[in-house]
Amino acid sequence: MTRQRALIPAGLLAGLLANYWLLEGALAERTDPSGSWVSDLGARSEEHALVFDLLDGAAGLAIVLLALLLWRPLASRSRTLRLGVVALLALGVCGVIDAAFPLSCAETLQPGCQLDYDLVDVVHAAENVLAVLLTAAAFGLLGVGMRDEQDLRSAGTATLALGAAWLVLTAIMGSQFVIPAMDDVKGLFQRLSQIVIGIWFVALAAGVRRSAAGSGPSSRSAR
Repeated sequence: MTRQRALIPAGLLAGLLANYWLLEGALAERTDPSGSWVSDLGARSEEHALVFDLLDGAAGLAIVLLALLLWRPLASRSRTLRLGVVALLALGVCGVIDAAFPLSCAETLQPGCQLDYDLVDVVHAAENVLAVLLTAAAFGLLGVGMRDEQDLRSAGTATLALGAAWLVLTAIMGSQFVIPAMDDVKGLFQRLSQIVIGIWFVALAAGVRRSAAGSGPSSRSAR
């Protein structure tokens, strides 16, 4: 399978694995899709944590694969696109780190949970913050960069639209730190934001694949 043909399967794989939380009802010891963080499924205190940590790590590797497949068709076009692919690659690496450094206990699932705040917990928390920043950067850089390319303009528009939806959902999710009532629904918005990311991976792969399968060298708009 050529790199071009591998794009859509890679996008589908990344999109599905980014939503591994969909298996929580069948596999998790305890769940609360509305009020819990997805990360708590893989906490060290959970009976089936290893399953979710492996899925989390696989999702990170799938994003890395997608970024590597996007490098050749996008990185040479502009600095903006090159940085966007790097941000996406780094996001995948963050996913692997997230899986390798699970929380000490399921804070939003386990009554009485008190995080140890050991090195693993600290790395996990830092990675979560970095992942949010990298996701925003990847959406913005790739969206703007593709909008500057005539053959990728529709993919750029879709990326910016999905990025805006993700940003709104993330802001609502984060509001639980200042609006206590949102604490009971933060997990719902986090899961919705993951669905948006999953759709984006598929749309991104399909848009670039369509461009690569087009009429040879890209026709670029004036910058």
